[in-house]
This record gives sequence, C-alpha cells and structure tokens, in this order.
Amino acid sequence: MIRLICYLMGGKYMKAANFSYYEAKNIQDAIKIKANDEEAVILAGGQSLLPALNMRLSSPSCLIDISKISGLNDIIIDGDYLFIGALATHSDVMRNEIVSQKMPCLIDILKMVAHPAIRNKGTHGGSIAYGDPAAELPALAVATNAEIILSGQNGDRSINANDFYLGLFETAINQDEIVVGIKYPLLKQGQVFLFDEVCRRHGDYAMAGLIANIILSSNKVNDLKLVFFATGDKPDVADKTAKLFLQTGYDYDQLKNSLSSEIDFAGDLNSSSEMKLHLATILIKKIINKLEA
Repeated sequence: MIRLICYLMGGKYMKAANFSYYEAKNIQDAIKIKANDEEAVILAGGQSLLPALNMRLSSPSCLIDISKISGLNDIIIDGDYLFIGALATHSDVMRNEIVSQKMPCLIDILKMVAHPAIRNKGTHGGSIAYGDPAAELPALAVATNAEIILSGQNGDRSINANDFYLGLFETAINQDEIVVGIKYPLLKQGQVFLFDEVCRRHGDYAMAGLIANIILSSNKVNDLKLVFFATGDKPDVADKTAKLFLQTGYDYDQLKNSLSSEIDFAGDLNSSSEMKLHLATILIKKIINKLEA
C-alpha cells in the first residue's frame, strides 16, 4: 500500500511532520505513555511506519520506541502453541529451528516479504499490528486461528486473529494496548498450511495471495480454510468457496462466481478488481497442485 502511494507521488518522499520521541524502558512504561496520548504511535522495526511518516500518511504526536525492551523476541513452544514475541525480526523467525520444525510454511512466507535488509529490521509483531491487507502475516494469523496477545493497563488479553482485523489498517487494539506476541496453534495430525501469491517482482506486494489451512484424510482434502490477501481491506476468508471446492472439486467458473459473491475485490495499481478475482481463483488451483506434487 505504501509503495503504491509512493509511486503515485513520483517516488518522492515528503518530509515527516514534527513529532517527539520516547524510548520506553519496559512494556509498562510504553503502555503508560500510549494510554495518555491517543496520537502516540509504537515504533518497533519501523519498516512500514517510517515510510508512512515521510509521506505524512501518519502524523503521530510521539513515537514510542519499544525496540530495546528485553523479553519481547522469544520464540518458544507454549503448551499447544508456537509463541513468537512481537520484537522477533523476520530474519530471526526464518532462522529459528523451532519454526522450521513446527511451522515450516512461515519460513516460505517470509522469504516473500520484501528483501533481506527489510527482513533484518522488520518485526513479526509490527506486521501483525499494522494490519496491511496486502501483507502475508495478517492472513497467516487468520488462516491459522492465531491468538494475538495484547498488553494494556488492565493486564494481558488474547484475541483471535479472526476478530482482530476490522478494516483497512484497522484492528481491535485498544488505545492503551500493545501487541506483545502471537500464538500459533501447533499443527494437528493431517494438517498442512500452503501458501502462494502472484507478484510482479520478488519483494513487491502481491497482486493477490492465498494461505490455505488444509486437513487431509487418506491424502484427500477433508477440511479447508481459504484466506486471501491483497484482495480487499483486510484478510478475506472465503468459507463458501472452500465448501464449494470440497463438494465439487476445482471448477474455475464455479469457484470464480463464488469468490465474486463472497469477497469485495478492490483494485489497485498492481491489478484491477477483475484481475484479482481471476488470480484468486487460479491460486486455489495452484495450492491444490502443491498437494499433488
């Protein structure tokens, strides 16, 4: 989204509006400042925020820097969940052995996120909290039924990713809350997550993308959840289309008509709404082909 607006502006960045800067000592310190200033914004990796500042898409009164707070970059098994701390960078996640063993699809997804320099600074929690509808991680959170862990003045709370994304860059984070981690359910027997996207160049935002939560039984798809990204104003769950596929298999025209009735496809500079609908339909076939490979 930011790259598209930058393109519209001729690739030129504006100067950011004036703001104050505060380096939080701990998470409680950051929460206190954020709770008392509704225009304050959290700074973690800054890979999405800083361009937005320069283009004045965001004009906060204060940047609350949480990047040096300890204990927010853990990657651990927590009961039946894979927990990823908010400050774990994309590169941290990609190199982590636990992630490689328990959720290998996440590594495949992160390989498509921008470029190494961005992945070295961008944070897992930052991408989840920012809620860019063209980004992969919010769609993954929805596809996996992840729990977003928020910390606020009244303590911690957990909210399912399906309820977290409300609209264009709009989430269920309260004024006094900060994302501190994400909990992904561990894979069940027969469960796989598959991912694919179409983009013009590696590192560009997708023209359309799909993450599928699949339950296999005797090598056949027994249950299916389809979550599309770069198609609308938030991750788009296509329940009707998934059920239709389970009933009839892959039929391009039927699935395209179903997706058209289920998702409000929004065109952008990358592709028209009609092209996104076409690509979304094709992506279902590409995902199924991966199962058969």
